[in-house]
Amino acid sequence: MARAVSRLAQSEGVTPTPLANAWLLKLRESVPYHRGRNRGLSVAVAISGRKIVTYRKNRVVNDSGNIITMHGDTDYDATVEASRSEPYIALKLQLPPDLLAETLIRFVETGTQAGKTETDATFFCEPLSEALADPLLRLVESFGDPADCHVLAPLCLQEICYRILRSNAFSVLKSAIAEEDTRLVRAMRFIEAHAHRNDLSIDQIASQIAMSPSRFAHRFSALLGMSPMQYRKQIRLEKARQYLLSAQISVALAAEAAGYASTSHFNRDFNSAFGLPPRRYAETVRKLGTVRS
Repeated sequence: MARAVSRLAQSEGVTPTPLANAWLLKLRESVPYHRGRNRGLSVAVAISGRKIVTYRKNRVVNDSGNIITMHGDTDYDATVEASRSEPYIALKLQLPPDLLAETLIRFVETGTQAGKTETDATFFCEPLSEALADPLLRLVESFGDPADCHVLAPLCLQEICYRILRSNAFSVLKSAIAEEDTRLVRAMRFIEAHAHRNDLSIDQIASQIAMSPSRFAHRFSALLGMSPMQYRKQIRLEKARQYLLSAQISVALAAEAAGYASTSHFNRDFNSAFGLPPRRYAETVRKLGTVRS
């Protein structure tokens, strides 16, 4: 894992991968303070260096051999300990919300829900197990081949999501699943089909699955770690990302295709989601030679 990730993380800062929800980070200097924000279910695996993360009163150290998982729409504080001889290098993932929803629902269907525990699934750090390290390594290795990235990477993400949700840290999340939550997948498909509409509302989405708007918004955010409108934004940005890579259109046209009226607003949202401005992101991924359309 260390060799595979270090080989890809050659430049300082964020290095995108052919997958929208996976990237690498390399820092050769310490960062005394950083304010971050998490949405959805994210994963960070440290290869070298140290990152100290504080959430509320919880403080964990993510260094070589550890994995941090975070769930929900939450702010956190972090410091990074790094040097040129031992840079901070990490693999980061944001698991797709639809994959998270479908995996949680399958736990219900197979009767593998866990009982409630005192463990908090919002913020968790533990040693990286062999069972989870294996699909993570296969995911990183798939970036080197377009066919592997297109066919095998989604399968790796499925296994990664499954392994994470099977851990004790997510017993609370699994035990919170209700039968009505199977409708959330239908809601997500409706959002995906209508993400381009500027008039799309919580009321319209909730009516499609016969839930009250307040109940729908609460269940969506509680289980998927982001609001329905945040998910719509994610869908729009992914559409723009694909246009930039496959059609090689201008940033302005990509913003318009994604439903943005303002290119500057699009640039800010894209940079926040993918770690780089749109044009630089597209140029960097094309250099990898493994663009996934």
